[in-house]
Amino acid sequence: MPSNLIVDSEKANELINANQGCESHNLTQDQLYDLELFLHGNYFPLTGYINHQDFISVQENYCLDDGSPWSKSLSLEVDTRLQKKINIGNKVELRDSEGVLMAFLTVESIFSFNQKHYFGGLIEGIETPYHINHQSLRLYQNHNFQGLNTMFICDDLIHKSEINYLRDFFEKTQKKILIQTFFSDLQESSRHLKCIKAALSKLPDNSYQLSILPGVPPNDKRTFLNHEIIANNWGIKTLITTQCTKLINSHSSLELINIPKGSKENSFEEVLNELTYLEPPNYKKGITIFFTGLSGSGKSTIAKQLQSTLIDSTRRNVTLLDGDVIRKTLCSGLGFSKEDRLMNLRRISYVSKEICKNGGIVICAPIAPYDEIRKEIRANIEKNSIFILVHVNTALEECERRDRKGLYAKARSGEIKEFTGISDPYEIPKDAEIELNTEGRTAESCCEDVIFYLKKMDLIN
Repeated sequence: MPSNLIVDSEKANELINANQGCESHNLTQDQLYDLELFLHGNYFPLTGYINHQDFISVQENYCLDDGSPWSKSLSLEVDTRLQKKINIGNKVELRDSEGVLMAFLTVESIFSFNQKHYFGGLIEGIETPYHINHQSLRLYQNHNFQGLNTMFICDDLIHKSEINYLRDFFEKTQKKILIQTFFSDLQESSRHLKCIKAALSKLPDNSYQLSILPGVPPNDKRTFLNHEIIANNWGIKTLITTQCTKLINSHSSLELINIPKGSKENSFEEVLNELTYLEPPNYKKGITIFFTGLSGSGKSTIAKQLQSTLIDSTRRNVTLLDGDVIRKTLCSGLGFSKEDRLMNLRRISYVSKEICKNGGIVICAPIAPYDEIRKEIRANIEKNSIFILVHVNTALEECERRDRKGLYAKARSGEIKEFTGISDPYEIPKDAEIELNTEGRTAESCCEDVIFYLKKMDLIN
């Protein structure tokens, strides 16, 4: 069984005492998932994040530099600030979103790829992320896979046709099947798990073992092969999947069995009932209406008008997250560097997602000048809610003319650095659902365009 990377309590105290004041990195959610798998030995033979040579080899050849099969570029992505402060041999604290110390990284490699910065090096685990739910299904934490050599990757729901195949497979081979599903968002995943358990109840109890992994299901060739590597560490020899295996076979070390994917209509009644709750009609889903545009474009004014209109015309809870207000409250400790502005937007995204989970409408009005972060926010919210991007396309000259605070003048004189539209770029969105030009128009008129779109898409009554 691969050993884990968690040190004993004596060594943990020694590390903490010896590295007081060292630099810290706050892990993203995806990075935390990977760290948890590292800590429990699921990425064996790796003992830490991979170096530059391994990274390039994985990118180009689907193997580490020594030829060992590998598919995921498991180096630690860090921001520019941290990359500039760290030298080879330094230790870095790895902390979760709440600031809890998870591990120490001894940096052995520092490199950049596609304008992103990465560290490679040894991981020494202090503690593993704490889970209060479904602990018995977290087999990856103790490698309790005795007697299991066949795995079914459950990347979605399990339908009648898939259950029938798994039943026939068990009856023919008498091989118990590991049903591997995935766990990320607590609320969404718990409901999803109910659907899976309802379908599995149609199988003999002795025919399967349900297991969950932290993270999301494999959605491309690399992530699929990564889960294969994990399965191989568990002693799995045969993998059953509904995904197309044509592009995977050449890199696979397992026997792959490809079965047709069932449909929603091919689900059990118990599953369909749960899905009705999981996937409500659009008019009941949470909605994030995300305004983007230059300072002075009219975003905030339109957003306030829209909030008032929706409160009066619907029975939905409507929350306004104005960029200036958020800056003074939720993000008061942040500056105006690119890294801080991105963190500001990620906090807005998190709050929006939480409100949307409960069916609320959120209106956001930051500048959000970068296309990459707008796409990241969209992907985050669209997992279980509606996201609408509104580009307030007001010309720079008009924004400067309206500027009562004199911000543009200060930016042009060099008094304000990294000011969007002057010394820092504004990347015009190409994926906006709604585009508004406020020149010669009232806020009420612009608001009517947004309301028209919401009604046309059956998002409000």
